[in-house]
Amino acid sequence: MGCKIIGFENGPLEVDCEAVVWTKQGEVFEVQNPSYPCRCGHSKNKPFCDGSHKKLGFSSEREIKEEVIQVYDGIDISINFNRSICSGAEKCVKGLSSVFHSGSSTDWIFPNDDTNEKIISQISACPSGALSYTLNKKTITDSRLSPKIDIIKNGPYNVEGIRLEGFNIPTNFSSTKYALCRCGYSKNKPYCDYSHVDNNWKDES
Repeated sequence: MGCKIIGFENGPLEVDCEAVVWTKQGEVFEVQNPSYPCRCGHSKNKPFCDGSHKKLGFSSEREIKEEVIQVYDGIDISINFNRSICSGAEKCVKGLSSVFHSGSSTDWIFPNDDTNEKIISQISACPSGALSYTLNKKTITDSRLSPKIDIIKNGPYNVEGIRLEGFNIPTNFSSTKYALCRCGYSKNKPYCDYSHVDNNWKDES
């Protein structure tokens, strides 16, 4: 049986994957399979569910009606950005500032200002999969094979190599690399949309 993640309505996620490697702040730790990660943001047993979603009245409903999609066309390559699944890791602006500029939410990517090779490499470093590229009329999303879940301090679950079942599929979505909300504030559940920062969410139990 392959690895998968599902979600209970108004409740936690379920990770069913014997081979998944769990990490937090670079440290690997053992997790029983299947596991039930919290996504309401209020568990006292983070990262796992303790039933707090019931007391809280947590809703797992997706609130946005449309995604925010930006396409930046260059001479040879176009860079696609799905803001609705961006976790705000900032690896792009820190890793290739010639192309990815901070300071503007609508005019911040410049595909002609560096090589295609560097752009593609930097897009592969985006943990949420919010960035993809179009080359020779083909849109490419990054992919991962090895199952891994990295718990980001005060942030999302960064997931690799595990298929997601039962949820809406975003535009230009990488089915094997994405960031899932664990603060409970995302308006695009189950995906992280940077709401943990907007709401100053902390993951201390």
